[in-house]
Amino acid sequence: MAAALLPPPAEASADDLALFSSTDQNPFIQIYSLPSPSMYAAAGTDRWAWSIEFDVANGAIRDELPSGERLALDGETYRTSLMLRRQVSARVVAGLNIPFVAHSGGFLDSFVRDWHDVFGLSNSRRDEFEDDSLDYSYTSDAGDAFRVTERSRGLGDVRLTLDHSLDTTDARRRMGLRAGLKLPTGAGEDLHGSGSTDVSLQLLATDAATLAAWNTTLAWMIGGMWLGDGEVLDGVRRDLVAIGSIGVSRPLWRNLTIRLQLDGHSSFYDTDLEPLGAASVQLSFGGSIAVAGAGRLDLVLVENLFTDTTPDLVLHLAWRGGF
Repeated sequence: MAAALLPPPAEASADDLALFSSTDQNPFIQIYSLPSPSMYAAAGTDRWAWSIEFDVANGAIRDELPSGERLALDGETYRTSLMLRRQVSARVVAGLNIPFVAHSGGFLDSFVRDWHDVFGLSNSRRDEFEDDSLDYSYTSDAGDAFRVTERSRGLGDVRLTLDHSLDTTDARRRMGLRAGLKLPTGAGEDLHGSGSTDVSLQLLATDAATLAAWNTTLAWMIGGMWLGDGEVLDGVRRDLVAIGSIGVSRPLWRNLTIRLQLDGHSSFYDTDLEPLGAASVQLSFGGSIAVAGAGRLDLVLVENLFTDTTPDLVLHLAWRGGF
């Protein structure tokens, strides 16, 4: 009876079928401006699509090895990105991602402590740091050292993309290739960028056919990043990183689509320090809400599953539209 009173779920728009643009916000990993796993619909020839995305990440992690390597990741990072896309032909879409990065001691430490207390999670690692302090640092007995303790903000590393759609035999399935070039526009010494020029290649897909009986769409992405010489921990940096994502989405009501998503990557650094040297898998859960006449709004909570490569708390917001 109650179900009959609810508005029926609508068909999802093409943009709803895309994955969230959430990526790993570890301060030593976000400097690479990881490419978005999303396969957004083209805006149409001679039209622009845009999105404004905001990530806030709070962490308090310390790790040390007998070999003398030491790492501290205590602070808050805010990342705001302006993304523009333009369809330049029937199959090709060009994109531009301009990020702005800020690091500070933040204000969420007490909230995260209370959150952990409510769910019976330990705050023992947070007790090693003062609340609302900033310390992103790495040292080793080999003489490598990097440290950020002063708040800063500035331009991150800009990413250029070129998407090419591929033929499929079913209109409910879409596939595409994305080539990306990341430029060293951010200050490496402030962890705004890596100081390297990097190349990426991705295969992206959305599939509304396989799980159609459940009104659910599957989306996935696999790819790789080739990292150039940079300014941040270059002595332990890896040259090649694998990336991948998979998620499912379902329209819940007329204006709301919910999504569950996994994002992962291989390690960026050759070290046994887990927050830097381990592979990462993070879980994103949230919804995409249509705002009448004003595009769509994504609200996402990101949780690390297995390792400390992802901060304790990450919130991802995105507002998308076109003109």
